[in-house]
Amino acid sequence: MNRLFQNLKLRDIEEKVEAGERLTFDDGVRLFGSNDLPFLGRLAHRVRERLNGRGVYYSVNLHLNHTNVCTAHCVFCAFARRPDEEGGYTFSLDQIREKVAGARRKFRINEVHIVGGLNPELGMDYYIDLIRLIREDQPGIFIKALT
Repeated sequence: MNRLFQNLKLRDIEEKVEAGERLTFDDGVRLFGSNDLPFLGRLAHRVRERLNGRGVYYSVNLHLNHTNVCTAHCVFCAFARRPDEEGGYTFSLDQIREKVAGARRKFRINEVHIVGGLNPELGMDYYIDLIRLIREDQPGIFIKALT
């Protein structure tokens, strides 16, 4: 491996990767503790090439935040608005149709990733209609939702 990508502390793991050996849980913990991104990226690249050859696949997606109204209290979120707080929004199905169609035309997306708040005003029918609308309006688009 190129000297730029060497990490003597993780040499044993590098040897396992080069030999095609399965890494252990402890190996994973050691890799997780490393901040040597060039080295980690090179190891990951070697495994990816071994598994998939030179082919690369990617998705062009629209990150659709259908609502920012949320009752969860995630410590890392600067996005959410409480139901009674100013600045909250929820897109209508027509607005969503426009956003998805526009992104498909402009950016040729092949995926819609639907994420957003936990809005207590939205029932299951909203989500069923939302997914059905995208599926019917944009056949063939991949829907990744409610992760």
